[in-house]
Amino acid sequence: MKIIKTRIRRNDIVQVTAGSEGGRIASDSGQDRGKRGKVLEIERTRNLAKVQGVNMVYRHLPVSKDPAKPGGGRIEKEAFVPLSNLTLVCPKCDEATRVGIRLEKQERVAGKIKTRRTRVCKKCGADILERG
Repeated sequence: MKIIKTRIRRNDIVQVTAGSEGGRIASDSGQDRGKRGKVLEIERTRNLAKVQGVNMVYRHLPVSKDPAKPGGGRIEKEAFVPLSNLTLVCPKCDEATRVGIRLEKQERVAGKIKTRRTRVCKKCGADILERG
């Protein structure tokens, strides 16, 4: 399996740029466009991400005889969204933006030079730091 590189990471705030797939009726497609949420999980082999509060689906669970797992029912949870439908939100300018990479060379004590990669907002130039 091929692992896809992405500049969106877990705990980033993203905005949906294209509607959710698989809408049951014509007016249902595109219901999540414009929504923002935190990335909960990324699956790089399938190029998908779970975003908090976006693409909500129902999971129907049967009634269980195990007392540790009480009765079933409908549980609403997030489904995966294609990464191509998401855009990172800059924490400084609070806009959906493209992401660039700035390379900074740092010299180590042993004489080795290490390159540090920092994500940068293309609109305002601010650094996008790791959340979490």
